[in-house]
Amino acid sequence: MVPSRALLALYLCLAPAGLQDSKKATETVLVTHRVREGKEAEYLGLLAREWSTLRRLGLVLERPHIILRGSEEQGKTILVEILTWKDHETPDNAPPEVEQIWSELEGLAEKRFGHRGIEFPEFEIVAMEDCGSGSIPR
Repeated sequence: MVPSRALLALYLCLAPAGLQDSKKATETVLVTHRVREGKEAEYLGLLAREWSTLRRLGLVLERPHIILRGSEEQGKTILVEILTWKDHETPDNAPPEVEQIWSELEGLAEKRFGHRGIEFPEFEIVAMEDCGSGSIPR
């Protein structure tokens, strides 16, 4: 799996310029998706539909939006997604169209190692490295 420091650096390099230093009330989340075996293609299709819906409805910022694929200890697929909601209230008040997609995603995810199939903790940027060098910490 990608180290969290590398994820943060990647996020900071892809984030829009004014956002990194602002005090806007956006909400950045790192979503962990534990996909059921054999369901990855369908899941990725739903994530694409979710993203286009969120963008069309103006619920998320365009950047960053990153989806990474990896595997857990037992070789099962795990997807990690970074996205930023336009504000803190948006995900708690999602329209029915979005909630329907989330329900479909939950049906294709599974609990593992005591974790829910989909988890989405919020993160706050606490440090930023210079992205001009082109290097991402490993």
